Amino acid sequence: MKINVEIDVTPEEARVFFGLPDVQSLQNRMIQQFADRIEGSAEQRDEFIRNMFKTAMEPWQVFNNLVGGIGGSSSKKDSEK
Repeated sequence: MKINVEIDVTPEEARVFFGLPDVQSLQNRMIQQFADRIEGSAEQRDEFIRNMFKTAMEPWQVFNNLVGGIGGSSSKKDSEK
């Protein structure tokens, strides 16, 4: 048996129903700060983007090192035989 229930509510109504906090003002401030830094001098913009991507890429680099280490260790053992 399959039952489908469709509820038509706004995002605001859903947020209130689930008891989630209203973070709209925080989101707006963060977006404004992001825009201010991007629109700043080229040096500030480049530094901001570099730092942002460095932080975002760290987990992927750890995963890549882990997977690369596994592959590298098996290749090393095969070449020693």
